[in-house]
Amino acid sequence: MTANPVVWFEIPTQDIVRGCAFYEAVLEVSLTRADTSAFAPTTEVWMFPMDENLPGSAGALVQGPENPVGPGGCMVYFACDDCAVEAERVAAAGGSIETPKEAIGEYGFCVIARDPDGNRFGLHSMQ
Repeated sequence: MTANPVVWFEIPTQDIVRGCAFYEAVLEVSLTRADTSAFAPTTEVWMFPMDENLPGSAGALVQGPENPVGPGGCMVYFACDDCAVEAERVAAAGGSIETPKEAIGEYGFCVIARDPDGNRFGLHSMQ
């Protein structure tokens, strides 16, 4: 394998408008709606920004009958310059902090948070 094995992630949401607003506010990015009418007509998908020339995984928020929400399941970590900055925006955007910024040794720092649907996610930085 010549690349990191994760190539895509999906974060389920019960309210796609609320979910998009949350991640756009916390990460200061714009999500883009994907046309899924040909293969998943009952699912709405909003993709995180992606540049195929940069390292990292692509992913999306998804709302549909095949995408249950709630605690547990996959854990997604978002890269940050300083994860404390994004953590400061979590509560105002409708989420909560589970574990404040903490050192993880040689791997930098992380914050564990929950979005408005209760999904856990991480914020990671080297400072």
